[in-house]
Amino acid sequence: MTLGEWLETWLTLYIDPSELAQSTKACYHRAAISLPTALASHDMTDLTALDLMPWLVSVAKEHPRAAQLDRVMLSKALRVAKKLGLCPRCVIDHETLPKTAHRPKKAQILTIAEAQVYVLAAKNSPLYPLLALCLCGLRRGEALGVRWSDLENGYLMIRRQRLRGNRAYQTLPLKTEHSNRGILLPFALRRELEAWPRSITGWLCDATPEQLHREHKRVLQAAGLPNVTLHGLRHTFATAAAVQGQPMKHLQMALGHSKVKLTADLYADHLSPLSDLPATVWQDVAL
Repeated sequence: MTLGEWLETWLTLYIDPSELAQSTKACYHRAAISLPTALASHDMTDLTALDLMPWLVSVAKEHPRAAQLDRVMLSKALRVAKKLGLCPRCVIDHETLPKTAHRPKKAQILTIAEAQVYVLAAKNSPLYPLLALCLCGLRRGEALGVRWSDLENGYLMIRRQRLRGNRAYQTLPLKTEHSNRGILLPFALRRELEAWPRSITGWLCDATPEQLHREHKRVLQAAGLPNVTLHGLRHTFATAAAVQGQPMKHLQMALGHSKVKLTADLYADHLSPLSDLPATVWQDVAL
């Protein structure tokens, strides 16, 4: 069996039927497709990590994040292959297949003043509720998946997402169990939603990802704001909360992150390096 044949088998039998997020499955498929023909045709019985390294190194020079994802895909697939006795010589670990250094760029965000301008401009959009929810920390798919029945006594219960995958627009479970959450909506937004016309389909706004993206761009251009992505609105919300000193555990719950470490790693850099803790603690020590 060749490496390409094994990856196709692994994706079909192990990954596609799994409970992994649709976006994760898509990443594995993209990584497998990008494998060079010479590697894809390599026989599994004599495959080693040294055969894989030149390709990963070449990818990392131009696209370090893609090289990371390629490595993850290969590591997982070949670990299963070795247990099945298909790839006895290929040992994949940190020494034989080291991780590629990758420092992601910080997401561009809006300042508080810019966010205020954005909200005012977005009120003229037919998709204003969804844009406002993205600025409340929701992911794009989560905002698209909100139904009117998810609004309960001022709280929004986030229960599903709508994404485009495999050329189909689908309603899917949320990314992780922690993504299922409830958030208290701002009072002004609750009042606006009470007066908002309801669609017969039951969705808060029955729109596609492409329509939401276009509306977001139109609002930015109309307001003369920086070219921030929709996900940048989520980062704007989170950064504002971190700067205000909101506890990271609370922010983790609002964002639907699986671990508080992920939240802290993403947003701790936005905090001031100046700490008043010694002075605060010594108020009690130096009696």
